[in-house]
Amino acid sequence: MKKFQFNLQRLLTYKEQLLDGEMMNLAVLQNMLQTAEQNLQQLQKERTDSRNQFNEQMQNGLQPAEIGIYNSYEKRINELIKTEICTVNELENKIVHQIERIKNLKMETRSLETIKEARYEEYRAEQLKKEELFIEEFVAGRKIAERR
Repeated sequence: MKKFQFNLQRLLTYKEQLLDGEMMNLAVLQNMLQTAEQNLQQLQKERTDSRNQFNEQMQNGLQPAEIGIYNSYEKRINELIKTEICTVNELENKIVHQIERIKNLKMETRSLETIKEARYEEYRAEQLKKEELFIEEFVAGRKIAERR
C-alpha cells in the first residue's frame, strides 16, 4: 500500500511559513503602535504639566523672556505631539494592511488544507476499494481451491 502524498504540500508549507512571518510582523507593528501611543500620552502629559506650571507662575508674575521661553517650549511640544500622532496613524494603517495580508494568507492556507483533506479522503476511498477487491479475489480464489 503506497503512502499518501499531497502534491501541493511544499506550497502549503511555504504558505504556512509566510503566514507565521506575517503574524510576527503584525506583532512587531502592534508593539511599535503601543510604544508610539505611550510616547504620545507622555508628550500630552508633559504639555498639560507645563501649562499648569505656566499658569501658576503667571499668577506670581513672569518676565517677558520667560513667557517667550514657555511659548517656544509649547510650540515644540505641539510639533512633537503632531509628529507622534502621524506616527500612530501610520502604524494603525500598516496594521490594517497587515491584518488584510494575514486574512488573505489564511484563506489561501485554508483552501490548500481543504484540498489536501479532500485528496486524502479520495486516497482512503481508493485504498479501501483496493482492499475490498483483494479480499474478494482472495475469497473467490479460496472457493475455487475448495471446489477442486
